[in-house]
Amino acid sequence: MLGTLESLPTSDQDWSFRGCAVPYRQTSRTLYDRARPYKEKFEPRALNWSDSTVMLMQHDQSGVPLARVGSGTIEFYEDERGLMFRCNLPESRSDIREALERGDLDGSVSIGFQCDDDDWMHTKTTSLRTVRKARLVELSIVTAGAYAGARGSMKES
Repeated sequence: MLGTLESLPTSDQDWSFRGCAVPYRQTSRTLYDRARPYKEKFEPRALNWSDSTVMLMQHDQSGVPLARVGSGTIEFYEDERGLMFRCNLPESRSDIREALERGDLDGSVSIGFQCDDDDWMHTKTTSLRTVRKARLVELSIVTAGAYAGARGSMKES
C-alpha cells in the first residue's frame, strides 16, 4: 500500500508529528543485534506497509499504539528523502507531546520490519546490509535511533 504526497489529505486533520521514518541510501550507526556488528541501509521503495502498521513508543508492543494506518491516524508516503510519515498523536498522550515539544525526546524514530530481500557485504571488521524489500510492522518514537536522518518534529503552530 504505497502512497504519494499528492494522494494524501493535507489540512483536514491535525498532523501534529511528522518527519522521515527511513532515509534512503543513508547508512545506519553500527548495530549489534546479531552475532557480528553491521550497518544497514534501505533502497528506495524497499518498504511496504499495511492497515495494521502502527506507531509505538520505544518499540513497546505491550501498550496501546499511538497511531495506526487503518484508523487514519498515521500515514506513510515516499519522496526523494525516504519513507516519510505524518501522525496525529493522541490527545491523551500529552506526556509524549510535551516531551517532544520541550526537546526531552529529540524526535528520533526507529522502525520494526520483516525483511523479504536483502544483500550483505562483509569486511574483516563489519558488514553492510542493504534492505531491498521489507514489510513495515511499526514506527516507534525512541530516545536513540539507528539513523541520524530518521526523525520527526511537532508541527509548528
